[in-house]
Amino acid sequence: MTAHIQALLTAIEYPEEVLEEGGVAVLRVDGEAVRVQAQGKQLVLSQIIDRTEEDVPELAALATGRILRDEAVLAWDAREAAMIVWQALAPEAGAQALAAGFERFMDVCDWWRERASALHAPPPAFPEMVIHP
Repeated sequence: MTAHIQALLTAIEYPEEVLEEGGVAVLRVDGEAVRVQAQGKQLVLSQIIDRTEEDVPELAALATGRILRDEAVLAWDAREAAMIVWQALAPEAGAQALAAGFERFMDVCDWWRERASALHAPPPAFPEMVIHP
């Protein structure tokens, strides 16, 4: 396991053993898979958001405002043929920065999963209301 990935696992106190395959480690967090890959002097976190390529334009409209707020980015990954959220972390920043960056990344992933699941949800059905004098 690379030292950068091990530093992240230590910083977030990840409780399970993680196998690294081809420079990529997969963590299970809240039932979701988070990929961690060491690329040069950075760690790249990514998570698949369950949407198709047809949903890219609709979600991209939301991404504009999020770019200013978040370090994580929504993207279409052609290799995976999936929508992903990814973020780079600098491992040399220290354990606190790694843990905080990972937490922010997971918050952003939660936000995107909520928006993605709401894309094709039926509108709420309100009962007809009649007001009698």
